[in-house]
Amino acid sequence: MKGRAPLIISGDLHAIGVGKMLRSGTLDLRANPITTVLAGPIGSRTTPLGWPSGRRGTGAMPPAHLDMVEEVKPIERHGFTLVDFTPDKIRLQFFKWDWKTQVVDDIDTLQPFHTTELIRPI
Repeated sequence: MKGRAPLIISGDLHAIGVGKMLRSGTLDLRANPITTVLAGPIGSRTTPLGWPSGRRGTGAMPPAHLDMVEEVKPIERHGFTLVDFTPDKIRLQFFKWDWKTQVVDDIDTLQPFHTTELIRPI
C-alpha cells in the first residue's frame, strides 16, 4: 500500500532480528521494501534444542526465493521487541536477556541493543 510502511512481525522463530525484504520470488519490492521482524522469545526452553539451530543444526537464514538486507541478523537469545505506532512513524526497540547471567528482575531495566524507525511514506 502506498503511504504505508510495510511491516511483518513474527514471534515464531525463537530469535531476534530485523531486515528489509527486497524481493519475494518474481515480485520486486525495492520501491517499498517490507521490514520483517523476529520479535524474540522472552521465554524458551533453556536446552540447546529450544533454539532452531539446536534441532536443524543451522541458524535462521532467509530462503533462496527472498532477497533480504539483514539489519540485525537473527540472534538466538531470549528477548523481546517493543513497537510504538504513531501517525508518522513506527519505532521498534529490540531487547535481549541472558538467563544464565541475568536475574529475571533485570528485564525491568534492560536497554534496547538496537532501535529502528520506519517513517511513513508520503
